Amino acid sequence: MEDDNTSPPSPLESSLASHWHTAFHTRIIQHNLRISSVYYRRIHLSRLAQLLSLSRDDLEKHISQMVSAGSLYAKIDRPKDIVRFKKERKEEEILSDWAADIKSLLNLVEKTTYLIHKENMVQGH
Repeated sequence: MEDDNTSPPSPLESSLASHWHTAFHTRIIQHNLRISSVYYRRIHLSRLAQLLSLSRDDLEKHISQMVSAGSLYAKIDRPKDIVRFKKERKEEEILSDWAADIKSLLNLVEKTTYLIHKENMVQGH
């Protein structure tokens, strides 16, 4: 006598498995979009869809959902077929960052010069 464990799943089990499969697939797409936003500033929507193995419509739907939820910053330019992940920065922000970088560079040069001078004094040159 054989134990028949190959009975078809119940409708409840089937719908639950389908729900978790869909949820898992959605989370994978969201993860891939977050990673793409780290590595790309701008990318063609068709190329991103190709990389993620999605249709353009599905990709646009997922991006829109993530932007609405606040978990991703993106702007889609449909006529140009481009999605932009980084905010456009104002000139003041760029100059402020540049000035801070220059200041830290000058501090590093000053410290290096001081250490070289100190080493020369110790060596007696």
